Amino acid sequence: MKKTYTILTLTAFIILVVAAVFFYQNSSDKQSIKISSNPWVGFTPFIYAQEKGWLDKTPFKFMWLVDLSDNARLYDRGFTQGFTATQYELLRFKEHSRLKPVFLIDRSYGADAILSNRPLSELSTANEPITVYLELGSLDEDFFNAFIHENKLEKLKFILKNSSQKTMTTVSPSGSAVIMISYAPYVSEFLKKGYVTVASTRSMKSFFVIDALYVDERFVIGREKQYRELLMIFNKALQQFKKDPHEYYETIRGYLEGQSYEDFMDTTTKIQWLNSGIHKDVEAQLYLQNVSIDRLLR
Repeated sequence: MKKTYTILTLTAFIILVVAAVFFYQNSSDKQSIKISSNPWVGFTPFIYAQEKGWLDKTPFKFMWLVDLSDNARLYDRGFTQGFTATQYELLRFKEHSRLKPVFLIDRSYGADAILSNRPLSELSTANEPITVYLELGSLDEDFFNAFIHENKLEKLKFILKNSSQKTMTTVSPSGSAVIMISYAPYVSEFLKKGYVTVASTRSMKSFFVIDALYVDERFVIGREKQYRELLMIFNKALQQFKKDPHEYYETIRGYLEGQSYEDFMDTTTKIQWLNSGIHKDVEAQLYLQNVSIDRLLR
């Protein structure tokens, strides 16, 4: 009888311990804020901070992706509470009233590009359909549409192919005319293969790409201090880049899809950082596109 009592007591104790551990993990998980991101040059300070362990004692957990459309899928399924993205990814949500930019990161100024195996002058007079490789459901579509409108190419025939950046890099530049919609760090791979840039966020006059951290405001209210701390960590990482860019590159290079140090440094000249100060022109652009900025840290 005593042996049975001891076994029952031990079993109950084990169950309580397991339940306590499960409750702690579940409770801890609820306290975390999961954010999806990709290796875009403007988001690399988050990578650096993560690799240095600066995020360990914060509630922020980053998930690193390649395809831009994965941001929406993860958020819609409740796996994340926010993501780093452009305003165009945000505007593609059917319902985005709760998603707000918490702080601005950068403005693309040449790092997003439209590349081709033909110069623009030849594309504009093409008689055959032009195959366009892009990530459907992302800003690539908006970028392409703006490119067509700005260069008056509406009469041309295009075949749109939904492709990941990795898939695009396997397409040979020889043969019939093709267009690639890409962004850093992948642009350098296309240039090495012989593609030429026919448009970019530096040359386009009607297309503005603004990157920010977007979070469901239900996970922002009451936690503003935590986001300010995250912004401070971001700024600290960016300061390290300016202080010792080679060490910064070596720390994050595993996320850069084989991009060399020289290519990475060139890419950093093709964005304008927005992580500090007030940028009224950028805020005005977001306002024009119906992006609410009432949660923006200033």
